Amino acid sequence: MTLHNVPLQRVAGLSGAPALLRELGADPRDACAGLSFGPDDLQPDAMIPFGEAVQLLANCERVTGLEHFGLILGARHDHLSLGPIGQVMHVAPTLGDAIRDYIRVQIGLSRGAAVYSYPIGDDVAFGFGIYARHHPGVRQAYGFTMAVAANLVRALTGGKADLVEVLLCHRPPADPSHFERALGTRIRFDQYQSCVVFSRADLKRPNPNAHAARYEKLSAQLAAMMQVDGLDAAVLLRHRIKPLLMQGDFSLDAVARQLEMHPRTLNRRLLEGGTSFIAIRDEMRFRLAQELLALTDLPVGDIAAALSFSAHGNFVRAFRRWAGVTPTEWRSNAMTLAR
Repeated sequence: MTLHNVPLQRVAGLSGAPALLRELGADPRDACAGLSFGPDDLQPDAMIPFGEAVQLLANCERVTGLEHFGLILGARHDHLSLGPIGQVMHVAPTLGDAIRDYIRVQIGLSRGAAVYSYPIGDDVAFGFGIYARHHPGVRQAYGFTMAVAANLVRALTGGKADLVEVLLCHRPPADPSHFERALGTRIRFDQYQSCVVFSRADLKRPNPNAHAARYEKLSAQLAAMMQVDGLDAAVLLRHRIKPLLMQGDFSLDAVARQLEMHPRTLNRRLLEGGTSFIAIRDEMRFRLAQELLALTDLPVGDIAAALSFSAHGNFVRAFRRWAGVTPTEWRSNAMTLAR
């Protein structure tokens, strides 16, 4: 899943980018300029560097002039664009089973971002979070993934699941109506995560395409194919930590439970890999803080709370230690560079 330590990403629905670009009167070769692949390399099962996958979306925005390019592309896809895991999801007993199966193996599809799900009162958040270093094009990536997520929730419930809202962790675009039309529900921008929200009761809705025997067979084939068990503990930790941060519980014990390890075992495996729980926790907090500072207008105090800091001042001190400047100074510099 890595090439010289570069996180990789399955092409999946991005394979439709060249065709969409041509429809919009743009040349796919221009969108691939400077990348390690060309339009013909964008086959669904191919693996490309995660950073370049996100850069591709940024390039597509540039050559088309459409700030919602990723949204348009994502709206053309659902779980079936995800490859073998999509086939498993297609015949899963319920929406909840399909989402759990996807979360379980998604690390085998991307080493730069994670999908997750957790309850929010009577609802559930089904989210996507980038944890690789900040890249141009992340707004496009979030639009793309939220459109795919909305489509798969509806498809796997026969259209009976009704989205409560969609949250996006970036500033509002010039014309938010594109998002409202494509996603078919209320949209809230400037949030601390990107997720679709729907009723927890919908997790138990029967999948109209459910097929028990086929589900069992495909699940076994997928488990043998993906081989996600036994991955490096640091890789697993980076993949799982964002949803725990969102829930305010990312202690060593909580993470170990998520990874189905004893805390001492997790600690030992991290130390054997030359790192520690605290080092990775701070690394991920820093990356998420950078994303929220760069993409949103959330107050610094709200970002501190989202990253589970007990006090605003503690976050400011930690960020200064990581970046050498305060969060406010870092945000100002980032916005200046973006102009």
